[in-house]
Amino acid sequence: MRSFIRVITSDKFVGTMIVAILSLVLFYVIKESLLKYINKKRRKASKFQKKRLTLLYLFLSIFKYAIFLIDIVIILGIFGINVTAFLAGLGLFGVVIGLALQDLLKDFISGIFIILDNQYSVGDFIEIGDFKGEVIGVGLKSTKIRDYNGDIKVISNRNISEVINLSQMNSKAVVLFTFSSDESLLKIEEAVDKLIKKLNGNLKDALSDVQYKGVEEYKDSKITVKLTVDVRPTKHYSTENQILREAKLVFDECDIKIK
Repeated sequence: MRSFIRVITSDKFVGTMIVAILSLVLFYVIKESLLKYINKKRRKASKFQKKRLTLLYLFLSIFKYAIFLIDIVIILGIFGINVTAFLAGLGLFGVVIGLALQDLLKDFISGIFIILDNQYSVGDFIEIGDFKGEVIGVGLKSTKIRDYNGDIKVISNRNISEVINLSQMNSKAVVLFTFSSDESLLKIEEAVDKLIKKLNGNLKDALSDVQYKGVEEYKDSKITVKLTVDVRPTKHYSTENQILREAKLVFDECDIKIK
């Protein structure tokens, strides 16, 4: 018991604890401040702002590893260990550690190329494999993605080989309406024209007027017509839902049944 008390009250132990606690507090304060800022800005960020937010998140990742290495150097110094001589004396043990850190090094290199190649940024919607969602973090080691259900997937950067970035190009909302072939096509097109006039100027994410693409299909006693509109990236689902709602109201008003 006395030996334990002597150890925890020694200058070296106290110095080590002070270094560790100060580092943790410093990292926590900076991390929380940056994450709060990133989460606040990423939803409505422009392409340039997304790039800046990504660099901030990358800085946080670099800072985490840097402060860890600095702590090790300071603690070794507290115990009177010459860092240069210590590293030189690792020998075979150092080789083993190097092999064990190969995957970590691959993650770091992949993370750097993700940033340099502008594959995606914080706030972008991407698809990796069968997982699709918003990028909420890009670090040296991994990428964090949150899907529409709120689930978060962390993927090691070295495992990211193919990415579909859904935010770099505009999306297109496509809506098909199917009617009985007994319905008059002229009546259908009059209702569609009325619908388009109602939609234009009222679709908040639209980048163009709604376009009527004509008859898409005519078979099995059914006729299908098609509407399209260019929208902001990833906004096609919500726009399609809005079009369907307004279409139901217009077609009911015109006494046209959708199949």
